[in-house]
Amino acid sequence: MSVSRILFHVMRADFLERSRRYSFLITLGLTIFAAYLSLPPSSAGYLMMGLDHYRGIYNSAWIGAAMAVICSSLLSLPAFYLVKNAIERDERTGVGQIIATTPLTKPLYTLGKTFSNFAFLAMMVGVTALAAGAMQLIRAEVLHIDLWALLSPFIFSVLPAMAVIAAVAVLFETIPWLRGTFGNVVYFVLWMVLIISLAMNISMRVPLFDLWGVQVIMSSMMKDTAAVFPDYEMDSFAISMATLQEPLQTFTWNGVHWTVKIIFNRILWLGVALGISLLAALLFRLFDPALQKPNLSRDRETLEAMPSESTQPAPKTAPIVLTPLPSTHRSFYPMRVLLAELRLLFKGIGWWWFFILAGLIVAGILLPVEKARQYLLPVAWVLPLGLWSALGIGEKRHNTDQLIYSAPHPLSRQFPMVWLAGVIASIIAGVGVAVNMTLAGDWLHLMAWATGALFISSLALALGVWSGSNKLFEVVYMLWWYAGPINHVESLDFMGIGANFQVNRIFIYVLLIMLLLALAVLGRKKQLKR
Repeated sequence: MSVSRILFHVMRADFLERSRRYSFLITLGLTIFAAYLSLPPSSAGYLMMGLDHYRGIYNSAWIGAAMAVICSSLLSLPAFYLVKNAIERDERTGVGQIIATTPLTKPLYTLGKTFSNFAFLAMMVGVTALAAGAMQLIRAEVLHIDLWALLSPFIFSVLPAMAVIAAVAVLFETIPWLRGTFGNVVYFVLWMVLIISLAMNISMRVPLFDLWGVQVIMSSMMKDTAAVFPDYEMDSFAISMATLQEPLQTFTWNGVHWTVKIIFNRILWLGVALGISLLAALLFRLFDPALQKPNLSRDRETLEAMPSESTQPAPKTAPIVLTPLPSTHRSFYPMRVLLAELRLLFKGIGWWWFFILAGLIVAGILLPVEKARQYLLPVAWVLPLGLWSALGIGEKRHNTDQLIYSAPHPLSRQFPMVWLAGVIASIIAGVGVAVNMTLAGDWLHLMAWATGALFISSLALALGVWSGSNKLFEVVYMLWWYAGPINHVESLDFMGIGANFQVNRIFIYVLLIMLLLALAVLGRKKQLKR
């Protein structure tokens, strides 16, 4: 079989498996909805992609470029988590062991996984491009559709960025310490650094590091806006929902002039993606058990324990008679179940984790209460991210769901203990700050702290049960954590660290906790009926 056919079949099998999931349809629906919100009508009081209170008329050039900017910069975060499971799935389902027995080489395997990731993300980009064309007809400011002006920003800006993300997802899966939660956090930090760097250097005429392909588009938009409106400040732009402070003014923008140099710079990112895929091949072990360090003593004990072959006929065994289990009432010991859930939750945690935890607890007690609340608590409530993300998915991850779901009363006995174990993890991580607030008599923020501990566990359990994966909670939590406690968006400050914290927000989050717990129970009931 030729190399091209091998790559095609690896990519095709992986792509078909992903496209048959409900998450694929949900992602496409959210993408179309985002396209609708990103292009508000002229009567709306906000802009999703605008330059101060200026924007281009909704022609093909402006709509295509605006949607490409939003797709490249914002979709680049969830895109990574959507495709970072290709190798893990083969390993979990046992397909990897079959692949290890075939002549498939490591470079072909990692390239095939990268191509399948890219095909999946490219389909999402294609749906976004179609939605952009539909939105031009819906807004009806310019009805003529120029396919080149509409699609060229997606081709040259978005697709190379998606190729790099597809390759990075494979690379992270081949590095053991980046495969799990820590790798998800590392990518989130890298994404934030690139977005902040993009915002700081958006007006550069010659971008030096433009992975997302946004600077080319935005610099052209800003230059043409300044030519039409001399009072426009070159550094004023928004790639998020921004309220209009002045009446909206529009102009005709004809799009980016795609020169050979610009196109060549964008194509270079495809080469970067190819290089990352080959680097992943060097680090990947291709599920080969022969590469694992042998345990000679264990193998010797296994061989000695095996019964020797015998030619004698096997003795006849007595018939097995099954008797029904007694229907007597069985006692329930909640503390034993809770301790078991805590042991499972903290299983595999290294000593360094507890060392950092002890330092955070001591610092939370000794620092001034305001600094401990505003700066230390957000750090302390990131450390157990890997513990929280396991809530609700442990049964599926360890293939014990059939055992647990067949036990007596799993919803009323085991399920609450899972949630309570997550709450205890939150309490342990933030106990130093809680003690400090108690000694200072800061009862309002202490109530907010307690509500936050309940909220984190509830959010993790609900998202874990419904998604069946740890990634959704990690993405949602990190975005919530960054927008609320870090950037001081009051409505998203679930930790209550702000100085102007209002008591009514506690009641709002209590209602949200109740809603999340109800969703978690409904999700578990659905699992029990399968």
